[in-house]
Amino acid sequence: MNGAKITTIGAVVAAIGASLCCIGPAVVALIGVGSIGAFAAFEPFRPYLIGLTAILLGFAFWWTYRKREVQCEDGTCKVQRASKWNKRAVWLANFLATGAIAFPYLPSNAPTAAALPTARVEFRIKGMDCPACAIGLEATLSRREGVRQATVDYERGWATVDYDPQKVTPERLLAVIADAGFEGVMIQKTENQKPVHGN
Repeated sequence: MNGAKITTIGAVVAAIGASLCCIGPAVVALIGVGSIGAFAAFEPFRPYLIGLTAILLGFAFWWTYRKREVQCEDGTCKVQRASKWNKRAVWLANFLATGAIAFPYLPSNAPTAAALPTARVEFRIKGMDCPACAIGLEATLSRREGVRQATVDYERGWATVDYDPQKVTPERLLAVIADAGFEGVMIQKTENQKPVHGN
């Protein structure tokens, strides 16, 4: 395996690692298992992994497109050029790495389903490191039986849940938040909410 292949693969792995704290929760929310908050442990290493990604990609591009020496044997001279696979792989790795690094900054505009809640509770959420954490927690709460609508605001560190009090309690929702790897504090509970329709 030549230098271009090694650095290309390394760059993609480093980019994924740099965004694992944010990609991980989205994947967990998609498959519905595991602890979302566990991926927050990767957040402190994100700047270093992004730097490593840039260095590896730079080296991969240099190795692939560098000026090569002319080799002459038996009076025949030829220039060894990078294969088409190498060039395609380097550019593909560049796009994958850029996408992985940019993922945490993508806006979340998940639509909310229509609901007729009878009660509403609001929580302050601690431990969210990026918007993907909010997406994952929102999906986890929404899957809970009795929850009619859940909205998690990453910027405010806030969660609002409309629910059926006959099927689930705020205490149980706090347990769901804790199981996802976050700390929740109940701020306000309102019974007998009027019907609310989501987008």
